[in-house]
This record gives sequence, C-alpha cells and structure tokens, in this order.
Amino acid sequence: MVKSNKDGNTEKRILDAARRVFLSKGMAGARMQEIADEAGINKSLLHYYFRSKDKLFDHILNEVIERIAMGIKGIFEKEMTVIERVNALVDVYMNVLLENPYFPIFVLTVINQNPEKFVTQLRQHVVVHMQHFMLQVMAESEKGLIRPIHPMHLLLNVLGMIIFPFAVFPLFSNVAGKEMEPFFNNFLEERKSVVKEFIVNALTPQRS
Repeated sequence: MVKSNKDGNTEKRILDAARRVFLSKGMAGARMQEIADEAGINKSLLHYYFRSKDKLFDHILNEVIERIAMGIKGIFEKEMTVIERVNALVDVYMNVLLENPYFPIFVLTVINQNPEKFVTQLRQHVVVHMQHFMLQVMAESEKGLIRPIHPMHLLLNVLGMIIFPFAVFPLFSNVAGKEMEPFFNNFLEERKSVVKEFIVNALTPQRS
C-alpha cells in the first residue's frame, strides 16, 4: 500500500483558497493559477492535490452538501414533533454556516451556473427527508398541534431566516472591516435562539 504524502494543512489551505476564488470569479472565471496564488503554493503542488479545476469544484460542492445532509439524516432518524425538528434543523444549518460563512453565496453561485449538478446532489441526500417533513407538517396541522401552514412556506421561511444573514456576510465584512467580524459572528451565534423562538411562536396554536 502506497502511503500518501499529502498534508492536511496544505489541503485545507487549497480548499479555503478555492472557495474564495470560486466565490469571487465563479466556476468559469476561476483559474488554477489564481487558486494556487491565493493558497500560497505553486501550481504544480495544486495539481498534485487536485488534478483539475472540476475536481476541486466538485470536492467543495460535495463537502457543502454532505455536511448538511449528515446533520439532516441524524435529525430524521429520531422521533420529533415538527417544532422540535425545525429547531434541530436550525442548529444543524447554523452550526455548519458559522464554520463556513461563505457557503450560502457559494451554493447560490453553483445554482446559477450549474443547477443540474446541484439538484442531482440534492436529490441524493435530502429530498426524501424533506418529503417526510412536509407530510408531518400537514398531519400536525390537521390535528391542530401546530398552526395551519403550507409546508413549503414553513421550509422557505426557516431557510430564509437562517441563510440571509450569511448571504450578506461578505458585504458586511467589506463595509464594516475585518475587525468587526467577531461582533458579527457573536450576532449570528445569538441568532440561533432568536430564530427558534420565532418559529415556536409562529407555529404554536392560539388557545382561547
């Protein structure tokens, strides 16, 4: 068995650099030389770790989807009410995005440039779970356990509340400056409880 000489720290630098370059230039506009320069390595070393731009792009896309998919899978393997499940989803998405605040912009870039690739990955990981969630929302609505709401509206409301602050993160960072990033990160951490409280209030039936 041949032992790999690849270094984890170098690979992380490459992936971080690739995310930044793909974000600013898109898949079509990004160049391997730019990614190598951003990572502080030579192009030959970059090709040693990732043979092509497509392979590097696919690696990052799969990483984004799989991180979220694994969290979603864990949630749907447990018995939960709709409110408990939504609160758990908020934790999963927020934790991943707090570690990777540029993911929403990156994913939106993928959707705009190559929607087929993203949809294919999405179907493999989360569609079955989302169908289960929608059926549960309708069932609990009919029983009066939660306020009546279309499952798609609920899902989009929750995702919107989670994703939008991260979508404006690059703008905030550029306008406010790097020194304000810790404040923004603390704000996003607090937002988990704010979003969950909003969801509970929105879904809890009014008692006469």
